[in-house]
Amino acid sequence: MKKHILLKRLLIVVLIILVPVLLFAAVLLTRLNRAQWDYPYSTELPKPGVGVDLNHDDIFTDLYIRWCNLFNGIQTKQWTAPEGITRLPLSVNARDGYTIGGYVFVPAGCEDETLPTMLYCHGGGFFLSLMSCQLDLASVYAEELHCRVVLPEYRTSLDHPYPTPVFDCFDTLQSIAEDPRTDLDRVIIYGDSAGGCLAASVTQMCCEEQLLMPAAQMLIYPVTDTAQDYPSLTEYEHATWSREANLRMWKVYLGGKTPTENDYAVPMLHLSCAGFPAAWVETAEMDTLRDQGTAYAEKMKADGVSVTLRNVEGAYHGYDGTVSNEFVRRMLDERIEWLSELVRKR
Repeated sequence: MKKHILLKRLLIVVLIILVPVLLFAAVLLTRLNRAQWDYPYSTELPKPGVGVDLNHDDIFTDLYIRWCNLFNGIQTKQWTAPEGITRLPLSVNARDGYTIGGYVFVPAGCEDETLPTMLYCHGGGFFLSLMSCQLDLASVYAEELHCRVVLPEYRTSLDHPYPTPVFDCFDTLQSIAEDPRTDLDRVIIYGDSAGGCLAASVTQMCCEEQLLMPAAQMLIYPVTDTAQDYPSLTEYEHATWSREANLRMWKVYLGGKTPTENDYAVPMLHLSCAGFPAAWVETAEMDTLRDQGTAYAEKMKADGVSVTLRNVEGAYHGYDGTVSNEFVRRMLDERIEWLSELVRKR
């Protein structure tokens, strides 16, 4: 009798857990973005995985993002640094007293040396946490540039909309500037996707608040504008970073605020880019963000900034996630060569 009661209770518990999980999975299946496979990407790149079209403002989308962040956190903690690279924990005091975590990558044996330093503002729509592919990229830069790479785990937009993410990145840069092991003449600001937006905003803050003058800024398929009239947004609306996901990203990031030219939310609204350091702006051909990245490059050029604009044919948003791929490796070599030449000059 007791055994029967225990089995019944166990079945109830299983159903309580299983039913919501199945419901959650069923909703996500209806939102899979299979259309992103239909574009003629380079055959040298792996096809992107099936994405989830984040076009619904409801609890399922919120839960999906939080699940992704939990999964990302597990992956990054289990990630192993390649031979020759040391990964150290990052701890930075933010302006509001919060402790910003993250990682520092440095060539093994050089932990206490004065080195060039890269601030890496990671992408993920402002709402995703660090991913293991970004740790892979950081370790490549640390090795090839013989530099320190600082990768902050800034607070993300679901719970901390603008300006918290950009302030966390800037506060991390301030800690870099105060570190005696930093070669202040050779600081690089780097960002991919939404991290490209953060990197551009941090660069603007550097100029306006006179913290330091970076040697270079590198923006990879960057988010730069809230405007939705760029042709690539329509041409590749179902690509790996969809038009709908882009709309949701801005809505969550801005948290109801209206951006202006006097804040640091939208790079294309900056009044002037005069005085900015040399920039590498890289766009992917089959990406909704391609044209706004190009527009920001042209804006900087018009303000007298030295800009190298590189559109990668056949590439999609996030194409550089596999650093061992030959296509990706060629592009990484181009980035590293550009950065090396610029850093050596200083």
